[in-house]
Amino acid sequence: MISQQNFDLVRPFLKYQVKDRGLDVSISRENWDTFNGWKKRGKSICKGSKGFRVELVVPYTTGITRNRKKVDFATRRKVLFSVVQTI
Repeated sequence: MISQQNFDLVRPFLKYQVKDRGLDVSISRENWDTFNGWKKRGKSICKGSKGFRVELVVPYTTGITRNRKKVDFATRRKVLFSVVQTI
């Protein structure tokens, strides 16, 4: 499941895209996830479903310095699917 901070960042983009497509989908964190997120939850995406493109903030490690991992953050384009697009 995507983090609350990421969901708060992408909520306006999801609202705009849902409204643009004319869909009636709830905009709550539990109803949205990435392809791999739904797969981990034991669900699969319906064939032919179009995802919603958003930018999420993801952590990554840059290496080990003095026995400590340095963690940075970057924005990545991801595709989210709603619960109504799953089986």
